[in-house]
Amino acid sequence: MTVNKKITLRRLNLSKDISKRYLTWINNHKVNQYTEQKYTKHSETQIRKYVEKKNKSKDEFLYGIFLKRNNLKIHIGNIKLGPINFIHKVSVISYFIGEKELWGKGYTTLAIKEIIKIAKKKGLKKIKARLYEKNIGSKRVLEKNNFKLEAKMKSEINFKGKRYSAYWFGKTL
Repeated sequence: MTVNKKITLRRLNLSKDISKRYLTWINNHKVNQYTEQKYTKHSETQIRKYVEKKNKSKDEFLYGIFLKRNNLKIHIGNIKLGPINFIHKVSVISYFIGEKELWGKGYTTLAIKEIIKIAKKKGLKKIKARLYEKNIGSKRVLEKNNFKLEAKMKSEINFKGKRYSAYWFGKTL
């Protein structure tokens, strides 16, 4: 578990964290418009299997992002480190904030700062993230965490019937 003043990251608990709210996020087209999750209707059983698989994985680590508010820790989204290539000491990160009213409040930026600390503890030398060209919010949070644009894959994404580029951002640790 990693903690700062506003948020906590911790591995998801199958009995406490797989809620109707989580199911609502993962099936909300607006929340997932820039992810590949938007193509699948998820059930609670599927989410449980996914979380269980990530909790058992040796190279993928799924964390809940928990907002600290009035002595409570409220699950507001997820961030994943992995898969990790332990030979090259590199990994991909992915993330989302499910609570739309919390978008633009800096929580994703904080979550990425925390996942960077976890990546360093695991001995990683680089992390990277892929995003849709249209995902300006994700681009901003990566830049705030000193990620650099490393590749632009032209016309790689079909988004709402139009072709867009995919961007790869990276950060050397």
